[in-house]
Amino acid sequence: MLLQELLGIDEEIYFVEESYLAQRTIERTLDYLNGIRKFAEEQRIQFLRVREGEHTLGILLFNPADETVPVDFWSVFTGALAEAHSKKDFEALADSLLVFNPPEKEIEISSENWRDAVNEYYSLMLVNRNLCPGCAVRPESYKNVFSENRVQRVAEIFDILQKKGFYHEGRLLEVCCGNGMSTLALYRLGLDPLAVEINKCVVCQGLEQGVLNPRRTVVMDATALSRYFEPGSFDTVMGFMLGLVYEFNKELWTNIIREAVLVANEGALILFTVSSKPEIEILARALLRAGVKGEIVDNTDSEGTYDQWLFVGRKQTK
Repeated sequence: MLLQELLGIDEEIYFVEESYLAQRTIERTLDYLNGIRKFAEEQRIQFLRVREGEHTLGILLFNPADETVPVDFWSVFTGALAEAHSKKDFEALADSLLVFNPPEKEIEISSENWRDAVNEYYSLMLVNRNLCPGCAVRPESYKNVFSENRVQRVAEIFDILQKKGFYHEGRLLEVCCGNGMSTLALYRLGLDPLAVEINKCVVCQGLEQGVLNPRRTVVMDATALSRYFEPGSFDTVMGFMLGLVYEFNKELWTNIIREAVLVANEGALILFTVSSKPEIEILARALLRAGVKGEIVDNTDSEGTYDQWLFVGRKQTK
C-alpha cells in the first residue's frame, strides 16, 4: 500500500472516516482527535505526524494489539481533503496535540502523494469488500467485461482532437468513468486521469480487473464535484458515453456538466461523448450556458454504438 511505503511502516492502517466522501466533513476525525488531545494532556501517546511544510496532513496514532484486537495497527486522522473550515479545525487540533506530545516521527509528504494514498486506501477497501458487507457479486473475467474495440474507439477520438487543434494537458478529470473501459484508453495514451464514478459495483469491477488505478479512482457523485474540488482544479475534463441523456432526465446531466465546468481551469479542454445526436445537443446547450465555447462533432460509424457524437471546446475566461 502506498501509504505504508510513504511512511515506512509495516503495521495495518485504518482511516478513522469510513468513506472517501466523509473525508470532506471529517466529523468523526474531529470528534476523536479532540478526545485524544484531552487525553494527551495527562498521558504520553505514541503518534506520527505527516506534514507538507508547516501544514499537518495527517496524524497516525499507534494502537498495540490486545485481547480484542490481535494485531498492532495505526489509526489515521487527516484533514487534507476536508472543506476549508474543517481543515482549519483539524490543523488547530493537531497543533494543540503537538504542544503536549512531540511526535515520535515526522514525515514530509507532498499533498498530491498524500491524496493518492488516501484514494488508494478506499479503493482497496472497496475491492476487498470491506465497504460493502454481504456483497454477493462475483468477479467476471476480463474478456467478458472489457472490449478492445471500445478502447480503440476512445483512442481514435484523440486523433480527431489533434486534427482540430485541441490538445489535452495538465490535470485531467474523467467523470462517470464506469468500470474504466474509457479510462484504460487514456492510460494507454500516457494520460493519468483522476477517474470518478458513483456506482461502487462498476468501480469495483474495474479495480478487480486491474483496469482502474486505485490511487486515481474515487467513488463520487459527479453532481457534487465542486463540494470536493476547488475551482480550477483541472486543466482537462472528459466524460465518455454519458447517458442515457433524455429530456426527462436532462436536469441530472445539466448538473453534472455545470459541476464539471466549475472545477475546470479557465481555458480547460472540455470533451464529452454520447451515442446520439439529440443527447449531444442537450449537453451542448448545457455546456454553452456553463461558459464553454466549442462544437458538436459527428463521429458516427457503421456500428452506431459508442461515442457517435462528441462535444469539444474550452472553458472561456470570465
